[in-house]
Amino acid sequence: MARKTGFTLVELLVVIAVIATLAGLLLPVLSSARAAGRLTVCASNLRQIGLALHAYAHTNRGFLPRGPEPAHPFDFAASATATNQLWIGAGANPDYPTPHPLQYTGLGGLIAETLERRIYFCPTDSNYNLDQELPKIGSAADAYGSYLYRQLDQLPPEAAGQLDQLGSNEIDGQVVKVEALALDMNSLGQPPFHQTNHEGRVVNVLFRDTSVRKFQNEHNIFAIPADAFADFTRIPTTIDQILISADYAYVGRPADAPRLTQDAEP
Repeated sequence: MARKTGFTLVELLVVIAVIATLAGLLLPVLSSARAAGRLTVCASNLRQIGLALHAYAHTNRGFLPRGPEPAHPFDFAASATATNQLWIGAGANPDYPTPHPLQYTGLGGLIAETLERRIYFCPTDSNYNLDQELPKIGSAADAYGSYLYRQLDQLPPEAAGQLDQLGSNEIDGQVVKVEALALDMNSLGQPPFHQTNHEGRVVNVLFRDTSVRKFQNEHNIFAIPADAFADFTRIPTTIDQILISADYAYVGRPADAPRLTQDAEP
């Protein structure tokens, strides 16, 4: 009668060790591939937003969608400030009523005409997602997306807010043409002011020609730093600098973009 054979304990331990080693090698590769896939989805979202912006401009005499006119210099929900807000709610604090209740703002101006609404949400957004935010539209609650949309922010006085008339900015004698329309939102404040896409490491930028490029977020050049929230009057200039860096990235290294001073006009 033939003798049955099987794994010895030593052989079994060797097999387990080999499997563990392979898993250790493969998991980082799979994680990297998953991150790359999400970055591609995000870039595709911005590309579709770019096409939607062009379609909107085509049917609105060249104008880009924007929020309401600002009621005061620090009206962050209005057209003069870049924002990731989509919908302005009724305001939670009666002592500080919102000047523009129950209105679309930012990229929200496109939502009613967009069939695929998930394009406003990066799959790696740490704070906002489709299922959480879209039901808020039309309600008393504010709704936000994943992308910082320029609106009329950091446009020169001669710019009309039309897609083909965005103009250029001159900072310290250096002319920077307005090219960036939207990019990944990264804010490093404490909750509820903390939001990152791609863990804040990489940023996709949508340019006026609908191209989307990725850039390393070196030294958080594309993020609102935590210390900006200690003095909210710093935030407009901080956002303006992000936009200038994104504009400059169209032709050069973002880190080489000219720097605004904190007393510059927002």
